[in-house]
Amino acid sequence: MDEMREKSGKEQQGEIEKIDLIEFLRSFQYGIKKMWWLVLVLALIFGLNSYIKARKNYTPVYTASATVAVTTIDGSPAYQNNASAQQMADVFPYILTSGVLKDVVAKDMKLDSVPGSISVKAEEGTNMLTISVSGTNAELSYKTLKSVIKNYPEVAQFVLGNTTLKILDETGVPDDTTNQGVISSSWKRGALKGAIIGLVILSLYVLTRRTVKTGKEIKTHLNLVDLGTLPEVHVKKRNKESFYNSVNVLNKRIPQGYLEAFRKVGIKVMKQMEEEEFKTLLVTSSVPEEGKTAFSVNLAIIEAKLGKNVILVDCDMRRPSVAKAMNQEGEFPGLQAVLQGKVKISEAMTTVELEKCPGSLQILYGKTTEGSSSDLLESKQMERLISILKKKADLVIFDTAPSEMLADAPVLARYLDAAVYVIRYDYAKMRQIRMGVENISMSGIHMLGYVLNRDRSTGGGYGYGYGYYGRYRYGRYGRYGRYGGYRHYSRYEKQFDEPEEETGAVNQKEVFTETKEN
Repeated sequence: MDEMREKSGKEQQGEIEKIDLIEFLRSFQYGIKKMWWLVLVLALIFGLNSYIKARKNYTPVYTASATVAVTTIDGSPAYQNNASAQQMADVFPYILTSGVLKDVVAKDMKLDSVPGSISVKAEEGTNMLTISVSGTNAELSYKTLKSVIKNYPEVAQFVLGNTTLKILDETGVPDDTTNQGVISSSWKRGALKGAIIGLVILSLYVLTRRTVKTGKEIKTHLNLVDLGTLPEVHVKKRNKESFYNSVNVLNKRIPQGYLEAFRKVGIKVMKQMEEEEFKTLLVTSSVPEEGKTAFSVNLAIIEAKLGKNVILVDCDMRRPSVAKAMNQEGEFPGLQAVLQGKVKISEAMTTVELEKCPGSLQILYGKTTEGSSSDLLESKQMERLISILKKKADLVIFDTAPSEMLADAPVLARYLDAAVYVIRYDYAKMRQIRMGVENISMSGIHMLGYVLNRDRSTGGGYGYGYGYYGRYRYGRYGRYGRYGGYRHYSRYEKQFDEPEEETGAVNQKEVFTETKEN
């Protein structure tokens, strides 16, 4: 405990951690898959906004142009014509600046000013000029062009001498705007801007998320044993029944890689339990949706198939989910009814038939409780129930509420031997995990270690479908449908018999007395 607090204190003092670039890119890639809609929405919003603004402020511009040949009136050689064309293009800006040409053109058109902008470009190595006139009126732009061609040599004669312009090609009256592409390019730029902003927001989210993604992070901040890593699994949905798509070791669609990973974790857990002669195991997490219930259910099934007599108790009285994970529908008495003496253990327990199973699996399903569940879990009746269950099974697993949020798990931990902490990859913050572990550890329970669940980094993959580690995804735990691999048995009459003289108080005798074995 002191070591954990010392490490947490260093973190709170502002210890700067290095950013793992590979992990950042992996998280960023996953974030894109999860939050692509944000980038798309921002791109659409910014693109639409730019389009509306461009459309609103858009002014059509028509450009009339003509290609002309420059020749000298005195019949000078061709190279002189080429030089004259280049000189005309060079001196044109100065002629426009002086306003002489504009005045001549305006006078010729009987207007106060030239209705557009004029530009000239010389074709290098030739005696050709391209003269263009742009304006908001197509017909006036063309008339202005004709006037420029007519009057330009007259204005330029003071610089170049006597020259004439011969029209080689012209556009005529322009019927399309030259800046129509402004609207198209505007919304594209806006969409790009929105997409970039979305990616920046996503990057900041990844950088500031501060969730646990590696065992190295856990080792740095917590003194816990690594029990193993379970990969994220994705089974393509081809059936509406949720169990068909669930991550349950009884589901035949679960990849072999996941099953092997879970078996390794189960072996580690049981090895420690047997070495310490422990029989009761608490399974919890920091926050909901980390997979503690799925882990409890799968661990119970795996250990039963390994020959153990296993009992699984749903102690999450606020959100019981073991029944859903085991595809059991309907109402169950629940742990509360047993502890309050409303029902006998034999009436609350359910057995699960597992194919080719040398062991056994019995489950006390949960029910939503009104009132304080922690008061029930720390009661003498609960302590007595645990004592009875320990005598009737090789392993008793207690699935509890998240320890960082509620007091249920720390309260129950005082009566149990060991605990496993489930940590979901990239989900809970280190602060939440540290507080949850500390809450459990303060009870004095033996911490077997942690399991990193739904790891996307193992094997470096984000793939889908079937395969091995690191190429799976799955949805929320504890939401499963039907499955035919086991059935709901009749109530027990033999499994939890206790001599009446051991029950103590009268109310306890009513609760824990079972039918005598034949």
